[in-house]
Amino acid sequence: MSGLYLPTVWVVPSGTLTTDPNVFPFLRGQKFLALKGPSWDTIVKQAASRRQVRCSLQAAPVWKFKVRYGVIEDQPLAVDLQWLWAFFNTRNGQQGEFFYNDPADNTVSDVQVGVGDGVTTTYQLQRIGGVGTPSAFMEPVRGLNGAPIVSVAGAPTTAFTVNPYGTITFNTAPAEGAAISWSGQFFFLCHFTDDDLTPQQLYQSLWSLDGLEFESLV
Repeated sequence: MSGLYLPTVWVVPSGTLTTDPNVFPFLRGQKFLALKGPSWDTIVKQAASRRQVRCSLQAAPVWKFKVRYGVIEDQPLAVDLQWLWAFFNTRNGQQGEFFYNDPADNTVSDVQVGVGDGVTTTYQLQRIGGVGTPSAFMEPVRGLNGAPIVSVAGAPTTAFTVNPYGTITFNTAPAEGAAISWSGQFFFLCHFTDDDLTPQQLYQSLWSLDGLEFESLV
């Protein structure tokens, strides 16, 4: 992908997200999520005997989202429609990427991402999905809301840098056997799944949008 269209930062400073150009805007007329669910891509080959071989093309799920807007205002003091158009157009439709803050799924607490070996300095931040279920799973975190809190062998450290797509690089490799964990808030790194944005006008200065779809990047 061209670096021109990547988010300009990988860590968004904590605070209000309503005006951050890298984060999908939350507008006043937005309803609850109309859709959120995981998607996988699997190749299935079947022999004449009907025995099958299956191979997944993904290491983690792609999350599909759909939001609806009951009312989108387009007035001098309420420029929500202009804001939405601008956000969509600065991504060139499907081409660009952005962060999505899911209010119900955006925080991790003391998640282990690796164990030191005395040599490796770079680790991918991850989150646990399905917490509290017998089939919890891990998946990478691609964007951060605020600086992560990282611990090595239970001791907090700031001797690291945050690199693209949610990786951290320690100044010195963690000692062999030292558990590496983190806490903090995260985003889903997403792109739109369509090149068209087609709101419908209800009345003068009032519009609606039945569904705007986007999905996360693995």
